[in-house]
Amino acid sequence: MDIINDLDNADTISIDTLALEKMVLEERAQELNELKSLSKKVCHLHTSLLYYRNPKSKMGTICYEAWKSLLKRIGGTHNGWRDLGQHLQIARSDLDYIKNSVKDDPVDVVLKVFMQNEKATLDKIVDALLILKRYDILKSIEDPFLDLAQCFNKDDSGYHSNSKSNGNKEIISLSKNLPNDLPPALNKNVVIKNKDPNKPNQPKPRQQTKKIDKENKNGTPILFLTFTEDGNQTAQNIQDYVENWTDMEPVTVITLTDKRDEVYQNPEKFIREYFEKADYIVPIITSGYLSAIRSCNASDPHVTDNLDYKYVNFIYSLIVNHYIHATGCLNKKVRTVLPQQVDVDVFRHISMYPDLMPMTHESKFNEQFQAFLRTRE
Repeated sequence: MDIINDLDNADTISIDTLALEKMVLEERAQELNELKSLSKKVCHLHTSLLYYRNPKSKMGTICYEAWKSLLKRIGGTHNGWRDLGQHLQIARSDLDYIKNSVKDDPVDVVLKVFMQNEKATLDKIVDALLILKRYDILKSIEDPFLDLAQCFNKDDSGYHSNSKSNGNKEIISLSKNLPNDLPPALNKNVVIKNKDPNKPNQPKPRQQTKKIDKENKNGTPILFLTFTEDGNQTAQNIQDYVENWTDMEPVTVITLTDKRDEVYQNPEKFIREYFEKADYIVPIITSGYLSAIRSCNASDPHVTDNLDYKYVNFIYSLIVNHYIHATGCLNKKVRTVLPQQVDVDVFRHISMYPDLMPMTHESKFNEQFQAFLRTRE
């Protein structure tokens, strides 16, 4: 009888359960719509606003709380940073580099890489989390993001950017006021000089005037470049950088191609002489360069007619000899340069070559090499 009594209200229980399920579904649908509407509310806010810091102001506190909530929630899930990065269109090679070579919080690094784009607005982060169905994360950042939107919706916020629009609203950004502390391999804000794409990938000899030769005799600083084919563009850039220096004494940049007439007379003699004359030997470190020197054999055959590519191994043998025997493993002669778009693999392998340290990223060439030359012995 007890069992029968328990079943007397079976239909009522089913109806109540269905009503409850319907109510829950409606609440979920409403929450989902609210989360989707969050994207529209922050579509004019650049991701750089997350990094505004002023603990004495309400705005600074709101920005910090939004940043902290995002990092804690995404960082608390397995590979959450990588999933976010992929949906923010960050290159796979950059994500691999973050995983293998960067010690900082990967979520923070992903946000900094993303915000280098002028159109890196917060709605794209919200949309990415919606696609990933990470409603838990969206719910936790909803209030901080709404506070952020309300804060910067004020007409007197003072953070409107120059003529950057998103719909009918200007994109509010702080990107120009924030330092870019990303590693060189992830720094996309380096200005690359436009080159004619129709020009062959071969360095053109530059005219060497008698004036330069005379200056060399008077102690003009000399930079001796050595590089393989994939470092050719950087070699040309370095020559342009040095030519545009106005606050330094004249500096001579030597490449074997530029001195081809003298090199052809006696290549090894010319290279040895300029190796000694040069203030710094400047290897341009690329995948091709590391591949070329791995054999450590200066007599390896070369099929190229380009003199700079041809004698990379011979110059590197001089670098090794000088590093070991002349300075007792103190690098006073070599200052390497990493190209602007250096391959990630270079960073993994360069540590095997202490004779090629220290390294300078091309974006810092002017600043660091002028400092090197001013302090040379």
